This record gives sequence, C-alpha cells and structure tokens, in this order.
Amino acid sequence: METPLNPLVADIVAMLDPDMREDYEERAAIMEFEAKMERAHAECLALIDLLRRHPSILIDVTILQVELAGAIQYWLTTDLDSARQYLADIGGVERGIPDLAAVIKQQYGNIAVLTTFK
Repeated sequence: METPLNPLVADIVAMLDPDMREDYEERAAIMEFEAKMERAHAECLALIDLLRRHPSILIDVTILQVELAGAIQYWLTTDLDSARQYLADIGGVERGIPDLAAVIKQQYGNIAVLTTFK
C-alpha cells in the first residue's frame, strides 16, 4: 500500500478500515491505469467516490448489519474492531457494512432511535 500523494487524501485514507482501503485503492488504480489519469488525480477522485458512497467515514461511525439469533440488526459503532469482537463473542454473524443513510431511510422510515446496547 502506497501512501497517497496528497496529504489531505493520505489523512483520510489512513482512517479507513482494510475493506474500505482496498476499495479505495482498487478505484484509484482503475482510474490511474485504465483512464490514464495522473496518480494524484486518480487518488482524489477515488476518495471522493468512496466518500459519496460511505459518508460516515468522515464522522468515524460505522453501521454493521448483523445477524443475531436469526434476526437482522443494525449496530452503530465508533470502534469497529471491538464491535466485531463482541459480535463474535455472543455468536452473531456480520452480514455487511451498509450505507447508514440508506438503512435509516429503508429500515426505519427516515427516523431511527438510538438506545444503549450493554
């Protein structure tokens, strides 16, 4: 993994989890090599695309779709590793990291209520 050329892009990319980082790098590489863009430009556009699809990256909150006791739940976390460990400890299964806004709109009718978990 190379450090992005632009310092601002590098700062944001450093916040990405491994899956998001892979997504970013794949998009940047496609733009650089397939579209023949300068590397710095490709990196910026790849980051913009990733942020468009996952705006929660900037607020350091991740939504997890989990299956627990046969039911689908959505968990918000600021510590993805801890949430994944807790989920494994209680026998749940991660089903994905969906778009936060889409989940609130589709699953909760545009308004979601937070409650404590533990």
